[in-house]
Amino acid sequence: MEGWVLLCEMEAARGGPHRVVLDGTGLVAWLAADGRPRVFADRCPHRDARLSAGYVEDGRLICPFHLWAFDESGHYVGPDGVADPECAVARYPARAQDGGIWVRDVPAPATSG
Repeated sequence: MEGWVLLCEMEAARGGPHRVVLDGTGLVAWLAADGRPRVFADRCPHRDARLSAGYVEDGRLICPFHLWAFDESGHYVGPDGVADPECAVARYPARAQDGGIWVRDVPAPATSG
């Protein structure tokens, strides 16, 4: 699995969103309604809250700060149930294999200099 990195065990995400820091980048691993893993940046685009402190409900990741909901593709879903294509959290390719959640294409953290 060249290019893929083991992020965490599947079991870690079964109880809800799980925070992992990979090379300085905060990520949240969670399981979608179909049981497959999703990996997002661990920051809500609304107020920068950690999504890993939230919960999963009806196949959506809920931010703990203002209860914004994000669907499996990372798009904000309003109270009307419609996804907003203009508002999304960064999503990374993820897969389940050998009891783990694997991720790829995570950018290096920004550095100041």
